[in-house]
Amino acid sequence: FPATLSLIANVFTERGERAKAIGLWGATTGVGVATGPIVGGWLLGEFWWGSVFLFMAPLAGVIAALVAWAVPTSHDPSTPPIDWPGLLLSSAGMGALVFGIIQAPRWKWGSPSTLAVIAAALVILTVFINVERRMARPMLDVALFRNLRFTAASGSVTIGFFTLAGFTFLITQYFQFIHGYTPLGTGVRLLPVATSIAVASVVGTKLAVRIGNKAVVATGLALFGVALLWISTASGSTPYLEIVGQMLAGGGGLGLITAPATEAIMGAVPTEKAGVGSAVNDATRLFGAALGVAVIGSIAASLYARRLGSTIPRGLPAQAASAAKGSLGGALVAAQALRNVGLAGPAHALTNAASGAFLHSFGGSLRVAGAIAFAGAVMAAALLPARPKATVDAVDAVDADAEVGEVFELDGTVIDLDRVDVVLELEDAPGVANADGHPAAVPWASDHTAP
Repeated sequence: FPATLSLIANVFTERGERAKAIGLWGATTGVGVATGPIVGGWLLGEFWWGSVFLFMAPLAGVIAALVAWAVPTSHDPSTPPIDWPGLLLSSAGMGALVFGIIQAPRWKWGSPSTLAVIAAALVILTVFINVERRMARPMLDVALFRNLRFTAASGSVTIGFFTLAGFTFLITQYFQFIHGYTPLGTGVRLLPVATSIAVASVVGTKLAVRIGNKAVVATGLALFGVALLWISTASGSTPYLEIVGQMLAGGGGLGLITAPATEAIMGAVPTEKAGVGSAVNDATRLFGAALGVAVIGSIAASLYARRLGSTIPRGLPAQAASAAKGSLGGALVAAQALRNVGLAGPAHALTNAASGAFLHSFGGSLRVAGAIAFAGAVMAAALLPARPKATVDAVDAVDADAEVGEVFELDGTVIDLDRVDVVLELEDAPGVANADGHPAAVPWASDHTAP
């Protein structure tokens, strides 16, 4: 996946064309969200779970052949060796962090086991950062995060996929357990969010070129936050058409986030290091998605268990009560088992109690996700540059004979000439000098940040 984005950055060197290509690349996320649940739901309904992987094998082979035939070769001539310390430390740290969060509802959030695992994860990740700082050719160049544009864009992508993964994890259960849809039916009903992601990804890149990444990404995160708060009000009687509106708003918000933020990440690194930028972009997506399922899922599980503990019918068989406290799915299986032995009344009471507990946890955890999305919007508005400026001194320092596509670094600022949309006639441009005779700041259409 990272290689696809680095190829786009190398093939489409002009900023406008690259933005369009990244927009279409981002739209494939929506296509995947649309087709994955539908095809997967159909396969699960007709075959066993392993059929999902068998279905993908020949498709992957065909696509690999097309890539080998059509995509030009592109690589960093000074490719570094594998950073084994960084690879092992990052995997161990992330694995421990996700494991601790997932186990927290079972162990209790304040238990010594939970705190020990999460603390160990944070220590490992701290060691990872320190090791990467000292590596000559690190897997993750942490110095990139000194660039606020890069950091804010990476954070926006992380938060976007954090909230998307948490939402998807919960909405599929809502459709299947509350409304009783099949896996295939659930996949079909997710089409609105997938379609809006695809459309907004294309629209978002066009808007970003015109008005800047700050406004588009911050608006996208805020819109996603509004959608999550709206979805959190859903009940067992909420009509599907209302949910469609909620999903369109949420998918539209995510689409406005992903492509412009990705373009900002890729624009913050030199073209020959596009693979590094792409890898970080995809790492933020996976990191956000993994944490989203773990954190939002754990919050939902905790809220569900707490609510059901106070509402579960008394007198249930111990096995049925234990299964019900694990999840709504377990409660529905236990209720069906009670019906099978003639206990229709307790089964009905258990179903109602478990469904109510799930809706309570559904709303509460999505409100947390919405708050995180709003926090991301504030971060993007504060840190992402709107219309960065470079000084005439910097412009004058660039060789006038330089060709488009060359990259210069001036006092730590990367200036890529193919991203400069304004040609300055220094002798004729009005306002080149201030009243005190010093060069005035000249706006660049690039998104690069000048010191």
